[in-house]
Amino acid sequence: AQAILAQGFSPASSVRSPIGCHGRAPSFFSSVMAAVMAARDIEVAAPEQLQEQPTLSDKSSEADGESQQLDVEAEAQLPPQRLILVVMVCMIQGYTLIGPLQHAFKVQMKIGDTGDVAHVFTQAAALVQWGKFAMTLGQNVLLACLCPMQRVFLAMVGMMLGCLIPPFFVYALGSTWLGWVFISFGLIGLSLGIFECTFLNVITPLGPLTKSYAIMGFPAAFAIINVIGMSIVSFGVPVQALFWYIVVCLPIGIALFATRFVPQLVGGGVKGDGSATAQINKQAVVWNSLKSCSVWLPQLVPFMLANIVGHFVMEGALPANFNTFNDRQAPLLSRDDGPLMTTSQFFVVFFVFVGLGDMLSRRVGYCFRLDSYTSNLIALAAGIACCVFGMLLTRIGVGVAAWASAFCAFSGQGFNYAVSAKYIDRFVPREHNLAAYSFWMFAGGAGAIAGSTMVDVLRGWICHGQSYPHLCMAGHHR
Repeated sequence: AQAILAQGFSPASSVRSPIGCHGRAPSFFSSVMAAVMAARDIEVAAPEQLQEQPTLSDKSSEADGESQQLDVEAEAQLPPQRLILVVMVCMIQGYTLIGPLQHAFKVQMKIGDTGDVAHVFTQAAALVQWGKFAMTLGQNVLLACLCPMQRVFLAMVGMMLGCLIPPFFVYALGSTWLGWVFISFGLIGLSLGIFECTFLNVITPLGPLTKSYAIMGFPAAFAIINVIGMSIVSFGVPVQALFWYIVVCLPIGIALFATRFVPQLVGGGVKGDGSATAQINKQAVVWNSLKSCSVWLPQLVPFMLANIVGHFVMEGALPANFNTFNDRQAPLLSRDDGPLMTTSQFFVVFFVFVGLGDMLSRRVGYCFRLDSYTSNLIALAAGIACCVFGMLLTRIGVGVAAWASAFCAFSGQGFNYAVSAKYIDRFVPREHNLAAYSFWMFAGGAGAIAGSTMVDVLRGWICHGQSYPHLCMAGHHR
């Protein structure tokens, strides 16, 4: 607020949000109110009002291209705002319900790993991916009355409601109604579909260094829950404590985003000294973006294909491991015998490799310049190779191979995520930034759906249709 006032705005003066909302310079809570209560004043930029950003294949309008390149370079000089990582972690922790907490949810519902009810549960859990898939693009139509900032807050509230169902209705009240699974995972998926692409678009004016910390929120959230949280659970803390922790963090994330970042975004971004700027992040409506799709969509196709592969591996092979290593102990070197480790400890180590591979690769992805389209394609090919190799390692069916599989698969996915986000922000015309993120994540959602609905098939692929002394058990033995 002080930064905005320093630029000559008064607390009562109206300012234009870079993401299409009117707002007022905020006090403690007015920033979130400016975002949430401004639906009637949404501004959608007309194509002729928008300055075209240069693409890798577009050599026209040299003066405009140089101006846009200067904007990109200016954003690249903005200092990183690391607190954005906390906001992302608070939100994405809800997504971790697809991991070990999904299995804990299933156990509390008294559902085994095989049988018709188990299959129904798996399909209900796949609603996370169906919801994400549908709303990644669907929000541009169904929520057209809301500006991107408002959609971010709506998604965070929806995530909080979805995450509240398991600890309250299933653990606290003891309900085993299967409908709770559909409602919980459905809300989480819809909210995630709204949030991910919209949030990445909204924070674009804060610069690539800030965004590099934001995208690290995914592996950080999974590491907090699946490594630290599950380690605590292994020492006797009830697993429902993790569910409650996730719920409590969400309003904290909402408050932090509203008070720390909304004022800057309403002011148009930040300079190196922290003062507000007049940069505009206007977005064309999806129909106008589609009319101009020849400018940006064909070049985006390889990034979409890479996202399909990465999400298939991430959402298929990962849950399949939970249903494969389902004895009290996990074999490390052999299916039948050899060194054993407590399964809870095994998965703690498993998610250390997941977190390291995903987080480090996302940071590494932002370290490469990737100034040409060819260099971006080479980077994508390397990431896809890591994902595929990681999935093939899963078939070995022993603990050490599973750790290596997790590291390779998530390194490839994280690297391609960073490469794609950097490409979209740098080379896709800025007015089509949200549309590009929507299509890119829509493709990833398709891969995630394919992977999540084939968890049982992948488990059979790993187990070869057999049961072993500590592997591929028919029921829960933990």
